[in-house]
Amino acid sequence: MGVLVGFLTEDELNSLRIENMVLHAVSEGDFIPQSAREVEQADFFIERIRETDTAAVFGFEGKSSTKAQIERIAKNEDDFETGAQNLAREFARFHDGTSRKGAFFIFELTTDVPKTKVYSLIKYDYEEVVEQTDGNQEKLLRLIVQAFVAGKRSIQKAALVRVVDGKAETALCATDRMKPGADIGDYFANYLHVMRTRSDEELNKEVVNLLRITLSERKDDLPGRDVARAFKHAQAHLHDRTVIDEVSIRDAILAAAENPEDERTIVRFDQSLRRKLKSSKLEGLSFAPNRKILKKPGLRQLKTTEGVLIVYPDDASAATVSRSKVDGGEVITIHTKKVTDDRIVAENARLSAR
Repeated sequence: MGVLVGFLTEDELNSLRIENMVLHAVSEGDFIPQSAREVEQADFFIERIRETDTAAVFGFEGKSSTKAQIERIAKNEDDFETGAQNLAREFARFHDGTSRKGAFFIFELTTDVPKTKVYSLIKYDYEEVVEQTDGNQEKLLRLIVQAFVAGKRSIQKAALVRVVDGKAETALCATDRMKPGADIGDYFANYLHVMRTRSDEELNKEVVNLLRITLSERKDDLPGRDVARAFKHAQAHLHDRTVIDEVSIRDAILAAAENPEDERTIVRFDQSLRRKLKSSKLEGLSFAPNRKILKKPGLRQLKTTEGVLIVYPDDASAATVSRSKVDGGEVITIHTKKVTDDRIVAENARLSAR
């Protein structure tokens, strides 16, 4: 099948061709079925479809009518126009008055992979554009292309379905900009008849595994070749993020390596990370951190016989806190760019700190 990138494989992504397409306006008004149209702006829409490709975290339910209808199109039991109108009519039924007006596209795509078709469903969020068209489909398509160039976040909902030899795979890609992280809204989930197959908790555990494997693979590029310290540092970095995605994972790994400046070192980290993102099926996903899984290192406390109390993060590097044995004792050295707090502490505060 080829190497998985997000949901689609590299072979599929590189050879996508639009065979059929249809466009329907969706609003609170009556549904008006539209005819299949000549393929237009193919390169433009291929790029938009590629941008919706993320790793699968959803699966069709057993009695999904959307899955069944897509299979009927793929097997030519329904011609594309009739089947696409049925899919769009059902989408319009679920699209209630609280949802913004827009345009619903259905694309049937072929690839160089034998016996494989891909179906792309995209809801464009263009309330103003739809209101300008007066039902003119040619004008609507033109305005959508123009508006998308001006606003890249206009794809509100999208799904990719792979059909092999007339049978739709259970796993599918589904995204929804109206929902945080990897979730999709209720009406879109109900329309597709899908359920989550990978929870945020499972995705967080996959990230932890990815960090450990990637840092171990790049051990020679870590300060002191200390994988354990780097792993703690990377987890702490993600613990404090509001969203985990490919960018934040990369930032965490480079931070754990103390942000190397050498370009060749950075390239090695990037190459390892890309491979691990693919194998972990995390590409294109974003989700909330689970702070019970992505743990922040505790504080290490040292207390000396002379009454000196030192507290520092357990993942602090040797460049920040170093300890060495000398003459039956120990030298503790702290390297800092700046002291931010230097004051006298009352004795009772010292006692409570113990």
